[in-house]
Amino acid sequence: MSFIVTSQFDIDRVTAPSLPLAPREWDQRYQDQFSNVLRLYFNRLDSFLSRLETSGAIDPGLINNPNGLFFNTADQTLAAVDTGYPITFNQTYLNNFVALQTASTSKIEVAVGGVYNFQFSGQLKSTNASGKDVQIWIARNGTSIGYSTHKYTIEGADNHFNVAWNFDIDLAANEYVEMYWGANDTAVTLEAIPASAPYPAVASSVITVNFVARLPDPRPTPPP
Repeated sequence: MSFIVTSQFDIDRVTAPSLPLAPREWDQRYQDQFSNVLRLYFNRLDSFLSRLETSGAIDPGLINNPNGLFFNTADQTLAAVDTGYPITFNQTYLNNFVALQTASTSKIEVAVGGVYNFQFSGQLKSTNASGKDVQIWIARNGTSIGYSTHKYTIEGADNHFNVAWNFDIDLAANEYVEMYWGANDTAVTLEAIPASAPYPAVASSVITVNFVARLPDPRPTPPP
């Protein structure tokens, strides 16, 4: 069983009460005190479960972690060199409290604050013989995250290179992450390849998102 415990759901520890010792003979006052201690304990248990159930977090016998999986079935190109463009996704496979922001194909938004693990992969294709440098980086709420860039070099006409990496990042509720890319040559694409038996199709980009921990308090400041 896995649990969502975030700064939005500050759940006090629920510990068993210290019950009063019983007298030798039946005593109304003791019985009332005993019942009150149990009543307070059960009220705390009810409050604990109620907070976990907020936003439908509980499934029968299970508490779900937020997660998402998004991919793109179309090619992605660069219109200009040395310019950042958001990497896009046109298909959703999983979206449990994690979704593409309304009217956006690049902004992945979370409904529950916490630390999230993102796993990204992209299928680069070189369309001419020259070597070209490709950079991919992370932006949160429209601001690039310092030292998040990965650099790749690809060359050769019709050569392919798969980029794959993952990272953790803290997000408050309704914050979002985007992946950006750019290159010093426009003769490179994020290519989607149709299925060809016995192989299934290749997505131009894929990203998965999983909740891993509660939101830190205080939140860290990302490097510039």
